[in-house]
Amino acid sequence: MSSSSTYMAGAPYVHPSLFAAHLESFANERHAASTANNTKITYPVSSSSQNSSNNNGPGATASNSSLPSAALDYIVNPFTRINDRTYFRDPDNPYPLPCDLAEIHRQSLRTMTLIRVFGTPFCAPQLENQPSKKVLEIACGSGLWSHACHDYFLERDGSESSQNKNNDNSNNNIERVTASFTGLDIVPIAPNLRRKGVDWNFVRHDMRKSSLPFPSEHFDFVFIKDAGLCQSATAQQVDLLGEPLRVLKRGGILEVWDSDHVFRALLPNPTPPPKLSEKDRNHADNTATYTVSPATPFAAAQNKYLLDYNSWVEKAFEKRKLTPMPCATIGLSFTAEADAFQSVGSRRIAIPLGGEVRWEQTGKRNKLNADQLALRQTALITIIQMIEGMEPILREASGKSRDEWDRWWAAMTTDLLHKNGLANGECLEVGAWWGQKR
Repeated sequence: MSSSSTYMAGAPYVHPSLFAAHLESFANERHAASTANNTKITYPVSSSSQNSSNNNGPGATASNSSLPSAALDYIVNPFTRINDRTYFRDPDNPYPLPCDLAEIHRQSLRTMTLIRVFGTPFCAPQLENQPSKKVLEIACGSGLWSHACHDYFLERDGSESSQNKNNDNSNNNIERVTASFTGLDIVPIAPNLRRKGVDWNFVRHDMRKSSLPFPSEHFDFVFIKDAGLCQSATAQQVDLLGEPLRVLKRGGILEVWDSDHVFRALLPNPTPPPKLSEKDRNHADNTATYTVSPATPFAAAQNKYLLDYNSWVEKAFEKRKLTPMPCATIGLSFTAEADAFQSVGSRRIAIPLGGEVRWEQTGKRNKLNADQLALRQTALITIIQMIEGMEPILREASGKSRDEWDRWWAAMTTDLLHKNGLANGECLEVGAWWGQKR
């Protein structure tokens, strides 16, 4: 089953050309940067400050003047090749996933999936009526989210302008604001989005450092997605939001999206949270997803291959001091910073994997349409690709030999993709949390 075949035709605000452009730009820039024998990818490094606002692509620079030679070597040559995949080679970096075209493809599919289930590139309602002028995307990866958010702002502003032109009241004119986007990540993977019409800057920065390379109250929207694997669980528990809040202006929005890395099964016919808005309820029905609350019933995964994976990833993450369930900890971080916010909100969603769940087939829910089925298949594809990308640490945790792993992998993919092995309600759990700074 090809991941490209699961593209969600009904997904709003993510244009097919945008996705294709990201993959093409990434492939071209990585090819240009790779060495002749294709065993390492290197990036130029200079002694100029990483705060530079003109860092727009692979030449983005980072400060290195006080680094020991070993640490500097990991910056100059950050990657190594394992099983034809590209990984960080710094042993102190806990990030467990590859940094290559296949992983960028997976992350892009996951970004599109989350935008689809949430409905827009952000969930904070304040942003619908509060234009953002300076946006920071932390752990930006390919920059796909920034590109999608830029397109959403343009589409929204264009629609409002068109509507106002049709009104007789001349006082309804709305000022059109063009937002600037800054992407931050440990390596410059994102293509130069300026070529795509985005006011874009890239800043190279290691999130394990204690401070972000920006002045206080510099941005009015800070967005973080899938950054739970960039820092140890201890660092996140101590101060996940402190620096993002420091660089956020008063009245600005901080929003965090993430997904759990272990999987549970959703029990039959969960009821929607009592305070769920009609808009969110209708969107959940349209996407055939389930809004999660503390009362939502879950059980352990029943699929034997996901049970294997769950046990191995928990063992591997414990060794690297990573959290396998960031959705359980991010909300606590917002609670710990309650005094910094004038208002907070959250949405958690469960996406059943693959196809229809058995209890859906016997209930009153309508049969899945093509878009709903594509959403679930896409979520499953991103999980299978994630397991593939984590092969080195999962093999270590499982103790399997190469032949044993290959047999397990073949049986797992056959079961999940072709034998309806996820009909018991196994799901991808995702979440969004946001707050408006006092």
